Amino acid sequence: MATNIETQILSFVRSYIEQNERGCPKGVLLHVGGFKQKDILAMLDAGTLESGRGSEGGIFPKGEKPTPKGDAPTLKGEAMALLRIIAEGGHVERNDAAYLVRQYDAECAARRKS
Repeated sequence: MATNIETQILSFVRSYIEQNERGCPKGVLLHVGGFKQKDILAMLDAGTLESGRGSEGGIFPKGEKPTPKGDAPTLKGEAMALLRIIAEGGHVERNDAAYLVRQYDAECAARRKS
């Protein structure tokens, strides 16, 4: 049976996910929710909460973490592919580089909003 604090943390995390459509960062639990790190870590250790990284990052209630998106190309991966072409003496179209810059700027803007 969950303790009162566990119930409060789970409720906070679910509410955050519903409002923000992403996992709840640990910093939000600490600084906005006012929960103690030892309680959060205890729930992670017990498996009541689970965490993810990358685009599926954040903290989720057990069993509610989204499945990884798979092998979808990442911005970093696409940028590195262009750099590899350049490093090997190949030519990269200016439009390809400009597209990656726009994508990067859009990601940064989205992060600033959240």
